[in-house]
Amino acid sequence: MIMALAFGEENGCVVGTVLRVVVGLMGALTIYVIGAAMLRKFKVPPPEEPDQEALREVDVEFRCTICGTTVVMTTAAGDDPEPPRHCREDMVRV
Repeated sequence: MIMALAFGEENGCVVGTVLRVVVGLMGALTIYVIGAAMLRKFKVPPPEEPDQEALREVDVEFRCTICGTTVVMTTAAGDDPEPPRHCREDMVRV
């Protein structure tokens, strides 16, 4: 009798254990749902490939004004291709 009062009744331990398991499963499910929703936002389709017939050969060179990286563009979709971005700035035509 004294042992039962000191450690709680048998039913109280079972209810407490079941309650802990249920709370743990609900927490794990919540973390899973939030994580899956966050990962789903990263699913972005890549841009479509340009039409191969619309591309033409060009020989244009661009240079980054910040770090000096050079890019040579060999094909473009239009007559005057737009400069790419590097170091978060537009590159200049050389």
